[in-house]
Amino acid sequence: MALLICCLTAFAVLVFVEGPKIITKQVTGLTLEQDGLDINASWDEMDCQGYQLIVSHDRVDSEVLETKENHIKIKDVQLETVYDVRIYAILNSGEKSRVTDDKIHTEKLQNKIKMDIGELDGFKGDSFSINARGTGDISFSSEDGNIAEVDADGNVKLLKKGNTSIVVSAEGDKLHQEAEKHVQVTVYPKKLKQVKGLKVENTSSSMAKLSWNPVDFATEYCLMKKIPATGEMELVTTVDGSESSVEISRGTGDYAVMAKAVVGDSTAEGKLSDTARVEGVTEEMTSYSSWKNLRTLNRSNLEKFRAVRGDGNCRVPQSISITKDCYVISYVNSSGTAGKLCSYRKSDGECIDITPCSGMGHANGSTYDPYKDRFYVVKTHKSIRTASCSVYNGTSKESEGTFNLPKVTSGIAYDESNNKYYLSKGNEIYVCDSDFKVEKFIHKRIRYNHAQDIGAYNGIVFVCTWVRGNTSYIDMYRASDGAYLGGYDVSFGEVESCVIDDGYLIILMNNASGDGDCIYKTKERLPIG
Repeated sequence: MALLICCLTAFAVLVFVEGPKIITKQVTGLTLEQDGLDINASWDEMDCQGYQLIVSHDRVDSEVLETKENHIKIKDVQLETVYDVRIYAILNSGEKSRVTDDKIHTEKLQNKIKMDIGELDGFKGDSFSINARGTGDISFSSEDGNIAEVDADGNVKLLKKGNTSIVVSAEGDKLHQEAEKHVQVTVYPKKLKQVKGLKVENTSSSMAKLSWNPVDFATEYCLMKKIPATGEMELVTTVDGSESSVEISRGTGDYAVMAKAVVGDSTAEGKLSDTARVEGVTEEMTSYSSWKNLRTLNRSNLEKFRAVRGDGNCRVPQSISITKDCYVISYVNSSGTAGKLCSYRKSDGECIDITPCSGMGHANGSTYDPYKDRFYVVKTHKSIRTASCSVYNGTSKESEGTFNLPKVTSGIAYDESNNKYYLSKGNEIYVCDSDFKVEKFIHKRIRYNHAQDIGAYNGIVFVCTWVRGNTSYIDMYRASDGAYLGGYDVSFGEVESCVIDDGYLIILMNNASGDGDCIYKTKERLPIG
């Protein structure tokens, strides 16, 4: 028994004798990426003397690389070959870490095709040339030869409307893959289809939305409005071809839309759509039997567009007119023996023209007719009672003489929505045709016995009244039936005249509580209705 115990003890000693140390460290994060004819190898950095890589393909050792960095470039590799990369870390003890390996399949290089064009847009019969170059021979083909054909030299001819693409191919070689690029081709018809489905939606009391069915190949849409004075259609705005609706200020009138394709210097159009009627804000306005204040206009809802001052001996602004680009003020001297027309640009308020104009009288009222390109300035004011009206060319501002209005008036306005002129004096408003023939009159209320100028918009007459001090009113009357529609009281300054620009009220005021003579503009479109 003692001998058995001694043997077992000796055996236990043999089992627990310490053997060689096993290395457990290993390189991590090995990444292999092809870079042309090279392979970029990188890995996580570790505390060691350096790294050793064994690079092989087809299981044959081809190269042993050493580096102290955690990255290396394996140069001039063979393409379309599977490479095996094994990496060891040379530890500080001089021993090697456990092996880490990864594989990468090298591919042929990308064949880059360079072209001078990426897409072709044109009309039937147009021709183009595609210049392309790359590694290997270049060839051309059309995906739809019925729409566009191409020859071996890249010359393209457009045959009929539609969309296709020209395929540009480059042959491959030992180093490069085959490659191709596509040139998108759109062949536009020489005549577009007519816009259909035009409809109107009143989005607010001052705005309306027109929408329609889209038309193939349209690059833009032209919104047109009928001119009451001539019956012709004039361009209001253009809409991008990707859109099929537009929001506009509610100006009474007949609107139509035309599809258009503009490609380079060439254009194709379709027929005008059927017209759609936009009813102005007058259709929603309620009439009142007594005075009705709709809103007080003050510095919280008015912004000063600019201060205005006359020139020389014509320093008193009396009335304002509106053209496409400018607000035009009539200035006179205190006796009414001299006058000037001064134009202020809408975009920035800059005064761009000052023209001396004799014969204005007091210039208490003025208006501009864009279709006749004329300014009309009335002379009447208090003791100056005359039916004479001065006429000035809208472009040159030169005098074109005078004529007698059918009534002695102190206010005048032209309404583009119905091609009417409105005249005002005392408690009457006269509605006249395009030749100033009186068609009807409106009996207005009298806030004060002194009448200022009037404005016009969408069949509404805007009557300006100053009752002394800092209180003024702008009352509205509907031209079609003479109904009183309420008014705005202005809490500061003397309102001389007003116009409406795209739904915004533009007011000419004298001595507005220390601001001097100024043009004011409502911050929002008129909330009428």
